[in-house]
Amino acid sequence: MMRPATILMLLTLTNVLPAADELTLIENGTSRAEIVISQAPARMQRVAAETLRRDLEKISGVRLPIVTSPSSERLKVFVGESESCPITKSGLTDGAYRIVTGHDWIALVGDDTDFTPTTPFARNNGDIPRAQAEWESIIGAPYGLPSPGLYKNRLRLPGNTGKLDGAITEKNELLEIWGLDERGSFNAVCGLLRKLGARWYLPGELGEVLPSLSAVAFPMMNETVRPDFPLRQFNFRFSTCGYDTAMWAMRLGIRNDERLQIAHGMATMASRDAVFAAHPDWFAQYGGRRTFRPGSSKNQLCYSGEELFRETVRYARAQLDTYNLKTVSIMPPDGYTSICQCELCRGKDSPERNERGLLSDYVWDFVNRVAREIAKSHPDAKVLNCAYGVYTLPPESIDLLEPNVVVCIVGGRRPVNKGGVKGEGETAPEALRAAWANKTSHPILVFENYPFTDRGWYLPSFALHSIGSSINATKGVSQGEDIWLSIGQNFDTDGIGFNHFMVYFTARMYWGGPDADADAMFEEYCRLFYGPAEREMRDFFLYCETNWQRMENDQSAADTALQLFDAAKGRVTADSIYGRRLALIDDYLHGLRSKSEQLGQKRGPVPVVRLVGDAADIVVDGRLEDDYWQNCPVSATGRLRELQTGGVPVFGTTFQTGWAGHDLYFAIRCSEEPLPVPPHLSAAKEPSGPKEREAASSKGQPPAALNTLRNTATRNDDAAIWEGDVVEILLQTETHSYYQIAVSPSGAVTDLDRGALKGQWFGWNSNAEVATHIGDGYWTIEARIPVTDDENDPLHQVVGRKPTQSLPWHINICRQRIRDDGSEHSALSPTGGAAFHEPLKFAHFYAGRSHRFEADPHVTDFAIGYQQASQQHSPTAFLSLLDDSKNAGNSTRALTDFQKSAALEQAALLAKEDAAEIISRIPLPAVRKAAEMHQLLANGRAAELVAGFADDDLTAWPFWKRGVGYHLRGRAQYLLKQGAEAEHDLLSALRWTSESRKRDAILLTLALNREHNLHSDEDALPAFQSIVADRTRIGSSDEYSALQGIARIQTRRGNHTAALAALNRADPQQLTGTWKGNILLSIGDVQQAAGHSAEAELAFRTVLEDTSLPDLLRESAKQRLK
Repeated sequence: MMRPATILMLLTLTNVLPAADELTLIENGTSRAEIVISQAPARMQRVAAETLRRDLEKISGVRLPIVTSPSSERLKVFVGESESCPITKSGLTDGAYRIVTGHDWIALVGDDTDFTPTTPFARNNGDIPRAQAEWESIIGAPYGLPSPGLYKNRLRLPGNTGKLDGAITEKNELLEIWGLDERGSFNAVCGLLRKLGARWYLPGELGEVLPSLSAVAFPMMNETVRPDFPLRQFNFRFSTCGYDTAMWAMRLGIRNDERLQIAHGMATMASRDAVFAAHPDWFAQYGGRRTFRPGSSKNQLCYSGEELFRETVRYARAQLDTYNLKTVSIMPPDGYTSICQCELCRGKDSPERNERGLLSDYVWDFVNRVAREIAKSHPDAKVLNCAYGVYTLPPESIDLLEPNVVVCIVGGRRPVNKGGVKGEGETAPEALRAAWANKTSHPILVFENYPFTDRGWYLPSFALHSIGSSINATKGVSQGEDIWLSIGQNFDTDGIGFNHFMVYFTARMYWGGPDADADAMFEEYCRLFYGPAEREMRDFFLYCETNWQRMENDQSAADTALQLFDAAKGRVTADSIYGRRLALIDDYLHGLRSKSEQLGQKRGPVPVVRLVGDAADIVVDGRLEDDYWQNCPVSATGRLRELQTGGVPVFGTTFQTGWAGHDLYFAIRCSEEPLPVPPHLSAAKEPSGPKEREAASSKGQPPAALNTLRNTATRNDDAAIWEGDVVEILLQTETHSYYQIAVSPSGAVTDLDRGALKGQWFGWNSNAEVATHIGDGYWTIEARIPVTDDENDPLHQVVGRKPTQSLPWHINICRQRIRDDGSEHSALSPTGGAAFHEPLKFAHFYAGRSHRFEADPHVTDFAIGYQQASQQHSPTAFLSLLDDSKNAGNSTRALTDFQKSAALEQAALLAKEDAAEIISRIPLPAVRKAAEMHQLLANGRAAELVAGFADDDLTAWPFWKRGVGYHLRGRAQYLLKQGAEAEHDLLSALRWTSESRKRDAILLTLALNREHNLHSDEDALPAFQSIVADRTRIGSSDEYSALQGIARIQTRRGNHTAALAALNRADPQQLTGTWKGNILLSIGDVQQAAGHSAEAELAFRTVLEDTSLPDLLRESAKQRLK
């Protein structure tokens, strides 16, 4: 009688001979076979042999020996080519394999060629500078080292891996493999194990499905198995992702090929400081300047320059001469949205085309010209560029690309697309593949970015059928794929509940021919992997596949998915293997649960903007001089706050709104230079006031703002607008969510309908009338936005009605300011994240009587939490903000380094014993330095602060942190009686600080320094007075100290009446606590100096007899009475 496992194999195998001819490897717990490898095995041959031995031992409990010389008594399992193997790897490439049997043997054979890296390459991260220097010596220029992270493809295994039984292994011996080794025989081993029912659905033993067999036998067979694509590449870097994930990836049959350079080769070449320093004209010009951000890989280039063209050709040739490459990448850096604005590039874009063809002619012409030159020197080499972003569509100016150009379509399948559809018309994946096939001489490649779970993706987009059908559709027309997704050190735990599904079904669909059956694989997966929960998990996955797009906005869809999953959980016990597998998906669904809770919430606490009356007689000229703006109701005005924390930005922005007829008006004023030091405070009496600056401007000098603005948009609907200064008006009407109107300082408008599918965003036109004006130290926007209630023309105008209390709109006004020394983002309603586009954070906007809108108290985000922590004055409250899960109210995005730094800095200020440890965790260097300075001051170590930071160039700090650095160093210098140095730093701090309380603290230290160190009452008095000059109510310690300073100076001048008037502004009769005592003592001192002994005694005795006051103050009063 045949065993059940054997019957199953007979039903599934081709070329099967009768059961009597089967080969038995293991029977009744005894080994009848041995594994045979070469006497000089390749690395992966050893791994393949070890894998076969271990898995068969797990299946049967029997361990097969590994030998190099086969015996006559045992059945022989040849793994890889060897001296005695009857089968060769001839004709087997790209991971293909053969499984062939004889009367007493099974051969598992494929190409196992060891990968050998070509020098120069870095052996580890610390070795990159050496390898870079070696590469520069070869090419004679500071261009980037190709594949600097190549070393991450290595994996170190135990030295006894795949060794013969009884072989000696040294104590520290390792077997080092590369993820780029060929793995034909390893694929054959996995293929054989699959015939026994083995499956590997996710990394590690939890992902294994292995049968339990007392006998292992196979029928006679002769199979050659070839993959459907040569390239089956995922961004698994073995040394990063670790052993379990690396082994899993290999078992799935992937194949990476370092000989194919694919993405962003131009960034590798040019995005280096030394290249920009030597050739600034190679880089794209935006807003009149060549743009380069140190450390960024997204520095765009000017492809019209002949020198860049020649050097690109030379760079490509040098790579082909040095490295074993089949293709070189001539792909622009990532994030490319707009053409260089220099004269050579003018008119070379194609604004009349779909946005995905905006730069196709421009970019592909450059690539084609490079390819033509490469063919002359390297006729067998290929030049590769990706069809991506604004150069996705084929060029219209080129009928047929050069024969050596390879096209890789980014999104050539697009199985998961958050926009809801894969694309329409010429941008649909199938249309792109067909169009590019007519332009090239080679099969295409496909590049896909799968959802990045480490960047906030949380939707259950288990797109089984889309994966399967889209891969089958590319078989025969594609050379393969390069897939990127979130793969880090914790890939086997973080997001694995989602990522394993995407990777497994993608990788296995690369095998099996054009009719590979995703449904059969899926049914098997549900049955084998989830056992008792098979049916429920099947229902869950299929529902998610159909409805995942809805779950971002539809709570019922999200809740249905969660209910289906809960039903599956109810079918298993938590500690079973099935329960542990479900726990991984359960963990991934945490984001969906948070989203469901959010969708069930009302809008959280957001600002309110209220229209009052009508905005009449507004002329849109950008100057904001109309009567309505001069007398705009306060409720229709506001200020922007820093986007991520809700704090006060360095560069302030104010706005006003109005409504007239069917038109919505905005007036926006953007501060555009550091805050001037008031002339009466400047020791040098610099002409920094508005009148002096206007006078300078009238003498032919341009306004200050004109010299600093990043004005990058040259026309309407120019995506370059986001490379520089921009203000965005975001409008969610009562019927539509939502519109985006972006305005540059030049008045260029880019308007989008965010409620449409992503590919159609730019098809909408607001018909807004916009004017801008650049003044001295500021720029302004004036806009009239027509509003219609006619929904029949959705491509023009804002659709809606005048907002009311019952049907309000929701809006946000946002500003981006980008400079070489930092960037700043602010908004009417801070989103608590790095993005403007959080509709649930938009402010209430309506016309009518004053009204308090209900806010859900459970909604939170980083900005809300940061402000609450500031009020609590607790380090624990700030540290709790670092838990991303507490900030999921309106966003699933992870915290930025800016947010982490802000929270840690405040926590360190409030902590004592743990301050140093907290400071060490601050990711941004300038913030970390500021926290260190704070800590030194708090511990009375001003001298150490000055010694450590005296030579720090604070102008190199980001402008948004510069004021803090100057203030802290200036305060330390004041304490050390370094008067001149403190004066310089404190005046500089004022220029870079806009928050009033912080300015008060700087002014107080400035005044005290002038009084006590510079001994200049003349300069100290106006500094003290500036703190309280415009205050109707005195209440802060800096204000009380300023009054005391004024009184001291006026007393020294003999102006006792003025001194008493200043102190009486504190209303001492109403004061309590320490400041009551301090002010009364100061009053007594003034009265005594004026010769008013009785009044002085009364003030001192009041302090002495008030038992609620601190003993130190009462003792001071007692001494004065003696």
